[in-house]
Amino acid sequence: MKFVSYSTSVVKKISGVLLILITVFSNSYLIADEYDSWIDQTDNLRVAIDLSVGSQYDFKTNHFSHIESFGLDLHKVFSSDEKGDIATLIFQGYFTKLNNVEKHPPFFKGEDDLKFICRICNINFVVLERGALNFRVGHYEMPFGLEYNLDTNGTLRQYSNGRDLGGKLDWGVTANGKFSWGGYEVSVNRGAGVDWTGDYNTYSFSGRVERNFSYASFLGFSAFYGYLEIPGSSKYVDRTRFGLDANTDFGPFAFLGEVSVGKDDDTETFNLLVEVDIQDKTEQVLAYIQFKNASHQLKNASWDNSIQTSLGLRYTPNRLWTLSGQWTHDHTVYTQAKRANLLQIQARIRF
Repeated sequence: MKFVSYSTSVVKKISGVLLILITVFSNSYLIADEYDSWIDQTDNLRVAIDLSVGSQYDFKTNHFSHIESFGLDLHKVFSSDEKGDIATLIFQGYFTKLNNVEKHPPFFKGEDDLKFICRICNINFVVLERGALNFRVGHYEMPFGLEYNLDTNGTLRQYSNGRDLGGKLDWGVTANGKFSWGGYEVSVNRGAGVDWTGDYNTYSFSGRVERNFSYASFLGFSAFYGYLEIPGSSKYVDRTRFGLDANTDFGPFAFLGEVSVGKDDDTETFNLLVEVDIQDKTEQVLAYIQFKNASHQLKNASWDNSIQTSLGLRYTPNRLWTLSGQWTHDHTVYTQAKRANLLQIQARIRF
């Protein structure tokens, strides 16, 4: 009877999620008839409303939670007839509501928190022609690893920066540029992450240089150093990372990987992520598998490892909405950590 009750509870929760997604899917076509994907295409301005509904269920702990997000995505290029492009402004402001989310990022106050997050909010000024040198000011993704080319903000599909660096966003200034062979970006960061806090002891530096081999193939080298506060404490850590990342295509397949080594004070660290994608000819369906390994070694101790696999599917039937699903399984976890077997579903609409 206990098994029947448990199974019934799971079915009800998953059915509720599917009902939400079906409703969102149906309404998206009504929205498509009235609005264009980007409103106001004039004067180099693009604006979109972004709404997402996501749910997750942990089979190990029988725990169900969901997250809703509502935001504005604005992209504006300032230019003149005499000088051409002068600067590019990006603003991505989102209200995010957690509901019963136990494992949440430290910038949320609790498992049911509502918070406004300025994901990418910066302006990039042109200094030299043809993109050779620009200066970016504001809130941005730190230049490090695969995340630099593959934006994962607000999606189920994630890469290593969050768990490796302690975050992937920060406030500060950067110098960046693009050339025929690739590009670069180096940054001086506040060390605060998502929120601009009153703690001025923290700071970080990061940088990445990329070599392009074709439209979809690249090799990147990254470096990071930060003096950062440990979440939930008044302690600080010296964090150093050196990383390599790469991407290449072969027919419908894409092969991606990133690896980093470094230290947190005297603790040695090693992080590895390998991903294989397959996409159909219409580019509406993307399937992927990720293998992730995170290891650390305390001074005079043995290595402690965390290994997990993620299987994901993304379906984009039109320019308005995306439906995603991902299953993540922990094979091994750090000592005293709890294993998870997590199913996530998300619907996202932009109009």
